[in-house]
Amino acid sequence: MSEQVIRPGRYFIVAFFLILVVIGLDQASKWFVMETMLRVKSEGPDFWTWFKTRDMIEFFADQQEKYKQVVFTPWLNFTMVWNKGVSFGMGAGAGKTPLLFIALSLMISFGLLVWLVLARTKMLFLALPLIIGGAIGNVIDRVRFGAVADFIDVHIADRHWPAFNVADACVCIGAFFLILDTIFDKSGTKKDPKNA
Repeated sequence: MSEQVIRPGRYFIVAFFLILVVIGLDQASKWFVMETMLRVKSEGPDFWTWFKTRDMIEFFADQQEKYKQVVFTPWLNFTMVWNKGVSFGMGAGAGKTPLLFIALSLMISFGLLVWLVLARTKMLFLALPLIIGGAIGNVIDRVRFGAVADFIDVHIADRHWPAFNVADACVCIGAFFLILDTIFDKSGTKKDPKNA
């Protein structure tokens, strides 16, 4: 397998659009699951009303009895979990308003955005937007709620993987593509054409 080296920034506009798509999918999925699938009340707010609301986690914690669990398969549920830590619940005891996580996520996202501008492989133009979009999607939750809304519960019998969301999944997929890019870069299989 080989990958062609391309001119830096050649696909930046497309990659930036992909970042926006990831953020939009993440936020829309959270609204859809929280307000149309898991809330016990019959009708939740529309997406824009929900997205513009800034209620901290304490409000939602008080309302947790209004969330239900939806079982799809013996290994997949949707269940509402508020994560005050980083991805997959790590560092959850870091405090009620994890400003450190917000600042760290934004700094990493900015660094990855700079890397995206300088990227020279198509794999990076796929990997970096997934990671950046996922990170920003979770930052939006932290700013709005003081925690990240997780709802995907994968398990085998009573052994559950930590709950996650679309943003977390995008970060993991992006990281996988980033590892692939690094492997093929180290193996020296890329071609460097004179005209990209």
